Amino acid sequence: MSSKQSVADAEAEVSCARMVAGGRDVHVAPTGRGGVGREVHVTFARTARRTVLVAVLCAALASPALACGPDFPVTLLDRREWVMKGLPEGVFDFEVARLLVKPTDTLAVVEWDSWEDTEPLRAQAEAAGLDAGATAAIAAMRAAGNVDEALGQAGNLPRDVALYSAGALAWNQQDFATALEYFQAVSALPASERPHRGLWASFMEGRAHALNGNSTAAVEAFERTRALARAGASDPLGLAVASLGEQARVQRLAGDAAAAVRLYAEQAARGSASGRNSLLFVARSAMADPAAVDSLLTDELGTRLLLAYLYSRYNELIEPDPENEYPSYDAPADGPRLIALLDRVAAAPNVPDPDRLAAIAYRAGRFELAGKLASGVETPLAAWLRAKLALRDGQLDVAAAAYAQAAKGFPADEVWGEVPMGGESYEREQLQPRCRVQAEAGTLALSRGDYLQALELLYAAADVYWADAAYIAERVVTLDELKTFVDRVAGSAPTPVAPAADAADEESEYLPPNPGTQIRALLARRLMREGRLDVALAYFDDPATREQAARYIAARGGTKAWTRVGQARAWFEAAEVARWHGMQIMGYEGDPDYFIWGGDFDLNSPITWDEDYNPIYNARSDLKIEGPWTSAGERERVAASRAQPLERFHYRLVAAAHAGKAADVLPPRSQAFAAVLCEATRWLIDRQPENAQDIYKRYLREGPYVPWGASFGRECPAPDFAKVEGEIRAQWMHKAGRVAIFAVPIALLLGVGLWWRRRRSAAT
Repeated sequence: MSSKQSVADAEAEVSCARMVAGGRDVHVAPTGRGGVGREVHVTFARTARRTVLVAVLCAALASPALACGPDFPVTLLDRREWVMKGLPEGVFDFEVARLLVKPTDTLAVVEWDSWEDTEPLRAQAEAAGLDAGATAAIAAMRAAGNVDEALGQAGNLPRDVALYSAGALAWNQQDFATALEYFQAVSALPASERPHRGLWASFMEGRAHALNGNSTAAVEAFERTRALARAGASDPLGLAVASLGEQARVQRLAGDAAAAVRLYAEQAARGSASGRNSLLFVARSAMADPAAVDSLLTDELGTRLLLAYLYSRYNELIEPDPENEYPSYDAPADGPRLIALLDRVAAAPNVPDPDRLAAIAYRAGRFELAGKLASGVETPLAAWLRAKLALRDGQLDVAAAAYAQAAKGFPADEVWGEVPMGGESYEREQLQPRCRVQAEAGTLALSRGDYLQALELLYAAADVYWADAAYIAERVVTLDELKTFVDRVAGSAPTPVAPAADAADEESEYLPPNPGTQIRALLARRLMREGRLDVALAYFDDPATREQAARYIAARGGTKAWTRVGQARAWFEAAEVARWHGMQIMGYEGDPDYFIWGGDFDLNSPITWDEDYNPIYNARSDLKIEGPWTSAGERERVAASRAQPLERFHYRLVAAAHAGKAADVLPPRSQAFAAVLCEATRWLIDRQPENAQDIYKRYLREGPYVPWGASFGRECPAPDFAKVEGEIRAQWMHKAGRVAIFAVPIALLLGVGLWWRRRRSAAT
């Protein structure tokens, strides 16, 4: 049985964020200036301890939730050895869907999930093309106690509808002989008199004959059902496609396995989950019965079904280990049954799907056989296998060429389905083979020091492996190399893709981001971090983010103002933008900020836990680039692009540093001086208490008494720059007044002296 079932008649049976550590009770000396160093230390130590406590509680509460989300981006560069050596297993549904080419007719697949209520679907289909009175009459017939009573409720129903409804009632009452009579009566009507239920009756005839063991009549009825559908008969329930599975079951029970597989394969090729699942059951049961295997191997399609099973479900043939409840996905596919079947198929004169057989051999560790089978086949999977084999032999140039051939061969929109990621992980990825091949080729280029080629290949696979492409763009290539690349591949803002008209509003926000937009934003933030501010602005495509970036750039320009207060005002403006919008305008896509998921998760957390589950705060280290398929050159480039400072949410420390520069040019005893340092302390107090304590100590050394000193770092007023300007003007006016007291008499004396001198000169 399938979790998806054909919507046939009801009677048919078808096969923690920012924490308030310490609340608002941070204690300082009542003078407002604070106390001695030990008092300050205790204050911040208490804050830190409470931060730890809340962090532990948040971690304890959050840990189980991670099992249900989020869906972290798939990454390959953190498991390079497995990625480069291993070959992903196939996906059975994809493999069997390609056993036959999809027919060109328009037979509809109508299936539902097992938990869905199908009664409304059946009722809706029954009402199609009929008026409300007819719909009520059908409901009355189905509610009747027996067939005679039901026919009495038929009223003015079309004859084919009345007869079929009577047969359906008999079927539901398990009076199958009577049901068959009425279904045959519908089929016996002239074609013009059975437009509504002619196909339905034919399908149910087939089921009734199958129930009676009359396989010949059942096959004829199911084939007639499909013929009627192709001729245009009404089939809102997808019974024509469902008849393929019904007929396959009949022929399988009759001993014709090859015919059954072909019918199931046709059903699967049309997109039927029921057909795919039926093929899985056929393959599974055959593996337990040597005679069934022999039967399938006599037919090409049957052999291809077995290969699809071995390529995608080999782990089902591995004997369970009672000592290991969770076996590794990397267990070699070398069980005796698999090897025996592998050798038997490989020895056949004509091997169908040799690339699949080669993949099975590779996964079983039979590399010589895999190479032999893949060498003469021009399919993308065979090219992928040749790349893998060349990597094992150290022939890197051959591998690169084979990867290019494979990437060119796989269709861009081909998706196999979920496969295990392998290695130590139990993660799964939605495998798109073209993207996977490009990503592996990019990994090879990265290991060889061809960094731009690695970026090119991984960016081509960014729809799936964006996190890996972003790592190279942000940490490996130089800024100028990245800018040149972005200008070439995403030189202008991509046109937003509007969601489909029928897409639900709540779903539109989950549309995957455009890689062009992502890499432009990554470049913009990197330019901002490295001080190329005016260049960066053009790469911010989001209007709100561009506005904040422009505000930050203008503020940084204002730090060269003529007056010191103007400089301070600009530095503080830049600090506020960096603090509250730093993730968007200068955050790292990956470590340490993790813009990639909004900063909500830290996959390089330095926190470890002791045996009592107490957190241990270690110094943060940068990403470790080690193991196979890495290089010294990559490590050097990663070290050169390390975050400055190397702290989680590094832009908060950048903001605090900007606030410190504002304090540098303010009068130390001013309210503005204390206020900017208070804000800088507030930005760091919960996450970097040591840095916050350093800022607070500066305030204690240099700052003035302020009435709000007791809540320093928790509640901060806005800096009163206007007051500072007024005080500076007043100081200048005071100085100017004092100068004037002496300057006026001196000027008068000088004037008198000059007059006297000119008068004497005129007299002589």
